[in-house]
Amino acid sequence: MGHEVKTSKVLATTTSFAKESPDVLELLKKNKLDVVFNPLGRKLNEDELWELLDEYKPLGMLAGTEPITSAVLQKAKAYLRAISRVGVGWDNVDKDAADMLGIQVYRTRGVLTQTVAELTIGLILSALRLIYFHDRLIRQGQWEKRTGSLLQGKTVGIVGFGDIGQRVGELISAFDGRVIYYDPEPISVSWAKAVSMSDLFARADIISIHASGNKTIFGPEEFKACKQGAILVNTARGELVDENALHDALVKGRVSFACLDVFEKEPYCGPLCSLDNVILTPHIGSYAREARHLMECTAVKNLIKGLHKAGFL
Repeated sequence: MGHEVKTSKVLATTTSFAKESPDVLELLKKNKLDVVFNPLGRKLNEDELWELLDEYKPLGMLAGTEPITSAVLQKAKAYLRAISRVGVGWDNVDKDAADMLGIQVYRTRGVLTQTVAELTIGLILSALRLIYFHDRLIRQGQWEKRTGSLLQGKTVGIVGFGDIGQRVGELISAFDGRVIYYDPEPISVSWAKAVSMSDLFARADIISIHASGNKTIFGPEEFKACKQGAILVNTARGELVDENALHDALVKGRVSFACLDVFEKEPYCGPLCSLDNVILTPHIGSYAREARHLMECTAVKNLIKGLHKAGFL
């Protein structure tokens, strides 16, 4: 490829990069790397990402969840040498194209296991005990008590049994919940049972999504197959759930409640906002101070490693 393009810039596309861990900026500075921050304060689309890459021509990216497509990588191949995801997955990166172009790609696997798992449990407990609802009532001047349910004894179906899915299962077990799961590669544990997707739909009182990918796996047919009154929790990827089909299932009562931290398009302002039986959070799975710091530090170290490997540091 050669070293024709001389630059010390790094593009950070995550909207809150270094806010909780300013020391990562010092680490970049020590390696003579200058950071260009996301100027839009939200998830970039493909065109917006390309415009920033074309303007600044960075050696590396500290990447969020924006689509890093083959077309973008082809255009940026003259200068882009490493992509470090500030996150546990890389399904938004065309990794095959990056490999062909000699662009290093990294992720921060494992650093979000506890923080996403704890958020998931928090959402489930709020839905079961109507914590969110009682808070709203008091703020409206109403002192009204509604009866919720226990997590103990509930059957929780986990879709995607990787690091996060397994940690959620362990925490569910600590509440004396029953854990079943679906994963293309079953993992043997004493406290959970692998089942088919159809069996999970039929049996689960609560379905928690921890799968990767960007293709819809919960659409109209899947919601029809769910156990009547099931609760759906998605802290994984917004694209996995057909939001219009979920809205329909919630209105009809097929799904009694939904907790969503991720959405197909973010920021989200769709019809689910009008429903009372929904908890919506703005993609905060990683937003525990300790986890955020570890994730950003790891991402920066990965980026520096990649640029060293490519011979640019």
